[in-house]
Amino acid sequence: MNIVDRADESYFQAWRAFGRCAAGGAVRESSGLLCVSSGLPVAFMNLAFVTRPLSAPEDQIASAMAFFDSRREPFIVRIREGLDRASEAACERLGMPYSDTVPGMASTSMSVPAPPAGLDIRLVDSGPALHDFRAVISAGYEIPMAMVEAFVTADLTRAPEVESYVGYADGQPAASSTLAFGGRVAGIHNVATAQEFRKRGFGEAMTWHGIERGAAYGCDMAALQSSEMGQPIYARMGFRVVSPYRTFHRPGV
Repeated sequence: MNIVDRADESYFQAWRAFGRCAAGGAVRESSGLLCVSSGLPVAFMNLAFVTRPLSAPEDQIASAMAFFDSRREPFIVRIREGLDRASEAACERLGMPYSDTVPGMASTSMSVPAPPAGLDIRLVDSGPALHDFRAVISAGYEIPMAMVEAFVTADLTRAPEVESYVGYADGQPAASSTLAFGGRVAGIHNVATAQEFRKRGFGEAMTWHGIERGAAYGCDMAALQSSEMGQPIYARMGFRVVSPYRTFHRPGV
């Protein structure tokens, strides 16, 4: 598999795990369409991925709409740029216009610098650590704690292909990251920093920690999906955009 295909599969594999472990989650996959429900009423937490060109795009996208409608959940569709223009057109015809593109980035450099002074990174392997991890996610992404608790469950910390980490500074939970590994790819997710600890390099350090742990599991490549704010930081770390994911949404839903 080339870098793009490996980055794709890493993204899909992580969301399969997230959906499988979420309190009210569900995963449905068939013929190039992967639907992952978080059980939450938030569109960006419920995704339909086109994983390869669809044989009947309009019917299959409509089936994804029916799946999420049956669960009373808003959702978005993500399609890698250039993968399947017919599916993009089907989204538009079904009332799901294009909204934005998420940069999928990858790096084959697994050389990791030392973390900044004052950051103590620990594995999430207990109730207290899970609470601290959730607190950072809630603060960093400005998501209600109840939603984080439903999505980031104890089951996720026990998933064999997933590890999560909390970085502590001044004795307080300050930053977070999650590693989802498979196919020799270290997928990095949930990188967040509480507002009072920003501008200290902690988010970058948490990303490097996930990469280092991935290398220990035999990964020779790292992949992530970046926000607009994070993209310059990841570029400085050696990541490059390899798989832009186009997003289609349902207005008003």
